[in-house]
Amino acid sequence: MAPVVSVVITTYNRKRVLPNAIESALRQYVTDREVIVVDDGSTDGTEAEIRRRYGERVRYLTRPNGGPPAARNTGLAAAAGTWIALLDSDDWWEPSYLESQLAVLAAHPGADLVMCDGRRQGAGGRWHTMSMIPDFVFPDSIEAMCAGSWMQPSFTLIRASVARELGFDERFRVGDDQEFMWRFVKAGHRAVHNPDSPAEYRLAEGQLSEDTDRIMLGSYDVWRHHSATHPQVLRRGLDFDRAYGELLVRHGRGRDARPHLWRWWRAEPYRLQVVRLLFRSVH
Repeated sequence: MAPVVSVVITTYNRKRVLPNAIESALRQYVTDREVIVVDDGSTDGTEAEIRRRYGERVRYLTRPNGGPPAARNTGLAAAAGTWIALLDSDDWWEPSYLESQLAVLAAHPGADLVMCDGRRQGAGGRWHTMSMIPDFVFPDSIEAMCAGSWMQPSFTLIRASVARELGFDERFRVGDDQEFMWRFVKAGHRAVHNPDSPAEYRLAEGQLSEDTDRIMLGSYDVWRHHSATHPQVLRRGLDFDRAYGELLVRHGRGRDARPHLWRWWRAEPYRLQVVRLLFRSVH
């Protein structure tokens, strides 16, 4: 008989922290579940260590390194559960996590996804919940996605049939979860919010989330991809144009930067900074 939930943990060279994520999945009050680890080409001995420690309690899959979306797709294809619970190898769940998420889904039988108000570790080790993030809006509409919303994978359960139907776009090695949510809401699927906080998103040494520019550029590429049908996603006001105009120039993407810089210049023509950036964007 198929399990209710398939927990899909993706990992790459996280031998030190991965056991914490696995233990949190195995200690769930909901026992009708399977735990799948997808190793995205680790070279640090992760496979030998995890197989030694957990044996058949964990399904361990290996693949050549292809980035987070490719690893997630491998896990989706292997999962047998009705629901997919994504868990990144740096993150952690309280034992009540799956129980809490499934209770919300039971109260909203038409929903295809639930995301909890989990706790995130920010700069300096400080903690906050999703709802404490300034300007964050829940990713349940095109309007929310145009405002810059995103999905936090380790706080999310997705109906397995929907997850496999949509998949994660492997062109977006950064921002693939945000891009998934664009297609999710465009297809008319329903997301619901769980106000509980039984999960933690943690920063580990070398974790992608510490590379702010790379994350911002990944988000920009997702927005640009969807701007053909929703141009408002790249026209979010002067502060947006300032931040992304400068970021794109800094990374040699003058062509992408110029629309933002022109809007900034028209609003503040006396600013030498924007004039300098416009010059750099064409040289």
